[in-house]
Amino acid sequence: MDDGTIGRVYEASDGKTYRPSMFLTLTLGSYGRVRGDGTPVDPGGYDYRRAALDARHFPKLVDRFWQNLRRCAGYRVQYFATIEAQRRLAPHLHAAMSGTIPRTVIRQVRAATYHQVWWPAHDQPVYVERLPQWFEAVGGYVDPDTGAALPAWDQALDAIGADPGAEPAHVLRFGDQDNIQGLLAGSPGADRAIGYLCKYLSKDIAATYDDEADPSPARVAHIDRLAEEVRWLPCAPTCANWLRYGVQPKDAVPGMVPGHCTHKAHDRANLGLGGRRVLVSRLWSGKTLTGHRADRAAVVRAALEEAGIDPDDHDELSVVGTDGVWSWELLGRNRVDATTYAAAIAQVITTRQRWRAQYEAAKARASPERNGSREVSDSERLRR
Repeated sequence: MDDGTIGRVYEASDGKTYRPSMFLTLTLGSYGRVRGDGTPVDPGGYDYRRAALDARHFPKLVDRFWQNLRRCAGYRVQYFATIEAQRRLAPHLHAAMSGTIPRTVIRQVRAATYHQVWWPAHDQPVYVERLPQWFEAVGGYVDPDTGAALPAWDQALDAIGADPGAEPAHVLRFGDQDNIQGLLAGSPGADRAIGYLCKYLSKDIAATYDDEADPSPARVAHIDRLAEEVRWLPCAPTCANWLRYGVQPKDAVPGMVPGHCTHKAHDRANLGLGGRRVLVSRLWSGKTLTGHRADRAAVVRAALEEAGIDPDDHDELSVVGTDGVWSWELLGRNRVDATTYAAAIAQVITTRQRWRAQYEAAKARASPERNGSREVSDSERLRR
């Protein structure tokens, strides 16, 4: 594999060179027909279990896709991606990708990518009414009737490995729908791609499209049904829900109760998606965190100046430390009393709020034509 990360360079007829990028949207398959608002036509026939499982393991499928694409492309493809929810509440991926790869190759990689979940079977619960009990003498959970110890996590995995006919507990793939576009810096398409990458990150998965104050009963029922499936689904080897399926969670401790795992994947707001929603490859920008902060400060200052706002000294609370790293020194090196410290912190917060208000005002003045406008593309239709 080539060490390059930025893709092929093209040359125009006038000798000018350029290096385009790509924007792609990948979705999951169907769980049943849905209406325009994303609710199932037939709730009883909608595959909520598979939808919950796919959402839980979707980040792993995404990781495998990038691995496979890099092998096929022959270079270290870099990306900035976000995981968002479609109207049916299934997660899908928006990604800006450096370089260009033939669409046929991307679709072949997408079709060939899958992820197998080699966990103990968890399709049928073993304990529902009477749950396993912690027994200190054995240091683990036992059957409430027989007192027999439940298989430990490693034992359950060993049993899978020893069974020649064993099958993965779940296999997930991408659906057939996708959207693949070429991008050039500064073009309207690049602006739209940036918008898609950021549009819904401030909202919970379950509330992505609930802009109205009173969502329909069908949509509430759809969210509730998916949330109930997610509640009992094991989220990790350490999840308390494994007790429901007759397996001791990894590193089990007393007091574990199925249905009450605290991992955020079980939250109604997340609907199974417990990992990060922003995915960035390590060599995407080639910059350190300090470099990104410097770029951000330059962008903010330029926006303020363009809008006619005279930016005050935004480094007023900073000093240059070792190796050029900026650090705050609010009150000098001497210890201060609590009242003085609280007053200084309040001043910092007030200053930051003022900077934010100035920046938002500057953006509004610089781009008034964007307010209230909306463009619909193939990516928007894929969301629905």
